[in-house]
Order: sequence, then structure tokens, then C-alpha cells
Amino acid sequence: MDVALDSERATVLFRIFQETLTNVARHADATQVEVRLNKENGTLILEVRDNGKSISEEQLSNGTSLGILGMRERVLLLGGTLSISSAPGNRTTVRVLIPDSRSSG
Repeated sequence: MDVALDSERATVLFRIFQETLTNVARHADATQVEVRLNKENGTLILEVRDNGKSISEEQLSNGTSLGILGMRERVLLLGGTLSISSAPGNRTTVRVLIPDSRSSG
């Protein structure tokens, strides 16, 4: 399925995807990354999952990662949400939900 995006949403999703891949390359020691971009019920969904080392809850909540802070800010500006989850020892998933501008107007 093709997902058409306005330029603002395309840029935000690209930057988040770019930062996520940078984090995977620097920290995860992953051998695989799965990416999904979809639209469901008027919401754009970007999901990036790797099979590398997990990120700890402490690392997620300490607020010192400028990359994660930047991703959260970008998503919030578009009325969306960002979640990062990890399975202990392996696998991290970054999930972005953003309302599609064409669905609200």
C-alpha cells in the first residue's frame, strides 16, 4: 500500500527514522532492522524494530538523550506520540503515531 504524506509529516518521519537508525548503528549491535510505514484509521504509523541490545528504562527516562528528546518534540508538534519499548536483553521497537492531516480536514 502506498502512503502519501504532506511535506511536514514526511520530513518529521524521515528525521525520526534517521535518528532511530543512527541509534541502532551506535548502540544496538543489531544484525536486522524491520521498518513499517502504514496508515490506519487516519493515523500514520512508523515502526522500526531491531534485533540488537535493548535500551533500559533508565536510559529512556533520564532525559539526557538529545536524539530521543528531539524525536519526541517533533512528534508532539504534529499531535502524535512516540513510544520506545525493549525486550530485556534484545530487540527495541520505536513506534510513531501521527494524525494524517488529510483525515482531519
